[in-house]
Amino acid sequence: AASYHTLALLNDGTLRAWGWNEYGQLGDGTTEDASTPVEVTGLSGVTAVATDYSHTLALLDDGTLRAWGDNYVGQLGDGTTENTSTPVEVAWTGGVE
Repeated sequence: AASYHTLALLNDGTLRAWGWNEYGQLGDGTTEDASTPVEVTGLSGVTAVATDYSHTLALLDDGTLRAWGDNYVGQLGDGTTENTSTPVEVAWTGGVE
């Protein structure tokens, strides 16, 4: 859980999120707050999740990372500074070891 939003990783490798969503950190394609869990758009095979105040990261079973939410200083790692309300791939060449 972060300061104002919460995520749940389900057994099937999908995510649900709820709470504050000003920057799209719930990942459902909106910036509307949610008082009940909503599905994070387009993700499967999630093995781990991390949240911060206004953005979220998910590690997938293929070793890639996805990020969404506030991107004011490039914290989503996609090479932009645009906020996004749906997961984008983090641009990196590393792998999970």
